[in-house]
Amino acid sequence: MASDFRRSLSLPCDHDDDASRPRHARSSSVPFPSHPAISHLHHLISVLRFWPSGERAPGERVAAVLLDVARLHAALDDLLHLPLARDPLRRPSASAWADRILDDFLRLADAHGSFRTAVLALEQLHSEVRSSIRRRDAGRLASALRGHRRVEKDLARLAAAVRDLAGKGATPLAWISSGDVDVARVLREAVTETATASAFVFTAVAAVSAEASTAAGSTGSLGSSSVVGAVLRKLRKRGADAETEVVALERLKAAEELMGGLTETGISERVFRSLMNARVSLLNILTPSL
Repeated sequence: MASDFRRSLSLPCDHDDDASRPRHARSSSVPFPSHPAISHLHHLISVLRFWPSGERAPGERVAAVLLDVARLHAALDDLLHLPLARDPLRRPSASAWADRILDDFLRLADAHGSFRTAVLALEQLHSEVRSSIRRRDAGRLASALRGHRRVEKDLARLAAAVRDLAGKGATPLAWISSGDVDVARVLREAVTETATASAFVFTAVAAVSAEASTAAGSTGSLGSSSVVGAVLRKLRKRGADAETEVVALERLKAAEELMGGLTETGISERVFRSLMNARVSLLNILTPSL
């Protein structure tokens, strides 16, 4: 009976030991999703992926999304300075997908650099349009309109480019060693969600003019009707309603403030720098001799 009793105790003990050993080995292997750096990045990616559309004004949504992008890439840059990410990225098996991520970072940084230029141009153009309306200078207004349309087209191209980047698909994890999967996944997801968020931002900024043109009594799509176009048509009409002109000026001022907010707060610059820093950190890992 004593022997049977001892056997009944030994079975669950052996089972617990077997179960505990792989768990212990897993916790000592990095990186895994349970590692704080990886977990933090997954959290930031989730925040960016599920940002609320809500009832916030377009300018507030744009600023919030850009802030989330900057935070994500600042954390990603921190990760890339840790051995738990640097060591897997230097393995020969990682070279192909790491080069892809490096190229993606460059494309995102280029897009946001162009976005900064577009925002500065829109800020100046909106100010020019307001001044032209007040002075009733049709020639000056027409010139501002042409410039505005060029910037709108540039923003549309940027949005399409980053949207294409987001649709490139996931990194083929089957080609990556098991120890590198979590780093590969978090890098790929960071690129995808950043590209998706960037497309939203570029489109939203361009759409500010369309919303303003609707308020000014205009109809049409963003590509064929902008706020300056709506104002120009209003001014060409005899007896343009003074109240409508006031509303148009208010909308123009709001649009100008949105552009100014992106530059004055430095959020657009912060996103660009965070993307560049993360790319430089990855480049330093892949080319340590430089």
